Amino acid sequence: MANPDLLSLILTYLIVSSLSSIMTCNADPSGDHEFSYEDASTTGPKKWGSLSADWKYCSAGKSQSPVNINSRKAKDQPNDLKMAYKEAPATLFNKGHNLVVQWQGDAGGIEVNGSTYKLVQCHWHTPSEHTIDEKRYDAELHFVHSNDQKQLAVIGVLFEVGESDPFIEKMTESKFKGLDADGSDLGKVSASSTASGSKRYFRYAGSLTTPPCSEGVTWTVAANAKTISKDQIKLLQGAVDHEFHENARPVQELNGRTEWNHNRLYNGFAGAQETTVERNHHQYCIYGVESSS
Repeated sequence: MANPDLLSLILTYLIVSSLSSIMTCNADPSGDHEFSYEDASTTGPKKWGSLSADWKYCSAGKSQSPVNINSRKAKDQPNDLKMAYKEAPATLFNKGHNLVVQWQGDAGGIEVNGSTYKLVQCHWHTPSEHTIDEKRYDAELHFVHSNDQKQLAVIGVLFEVGESDPFIEKMTESKFKGLDADGSDLGKVSASSTASGSKRYFRYAGSLTTPPCSEGVTWTVAANAKTISKDQIKLLQGAVDHEFHENARPVQELNGRTEWNHNRLYNGFAGAQETTVERNHHQYCIYGVESSS
């Protein structure tokens, strides 16, 4: 009769060997991350849609983000974007692939097409994900908002290298060093200094720019770039994992979608009329309204 202890030892060895083999075969070449931004990688942007059934829109979606915005095909239209941000407690988190400021409580929000969205979080991409007239910028900050129906509206702010960005300046360098998923308390923070101020905005229907690439996101991209210092870009890139120093998804096809363009920002929630024009198989609009402040 076989020795039970020997059989148990052999069985344990086989289980451990099998688990080790599985872990080796499934090892992520970019570390612990499920996706990457490297084109040649098996987890790169072109492969996102095949990495999970929940990420199918990354490949099969027809309204994906980011896009290139053609600013020359625009006509004046009334504005429909209103902003009303305020200070609220916030925490800075390091997700590995990007840095996220998460607000707790009421940080204000925006109104788009008569729907009110509350500010939830913001995060950075370097370089920019959206391009305007084929121009890519040095960085992009996304302010993510959600309404009562859990629909998302995102404001994208573009940055060029120049003077320091006041929003990042308020977060001392010590907040970034050693930052992890547990986060760092920022105290009370307002998005108003960075999210607002541009006199011209572009609008289109798109998606999340990271997996699962869910569609139905209302995008508003500021046409006027703000400035960010080289040191601040290094600070943002140095905090995330090395392979995510460049974390911008390539631009996606418009596939006949509408691109909107509105002129002058309206502060405070109020109504505005809207019309559209048809040109070159796309609709392009500019919104314009005087500020109430």
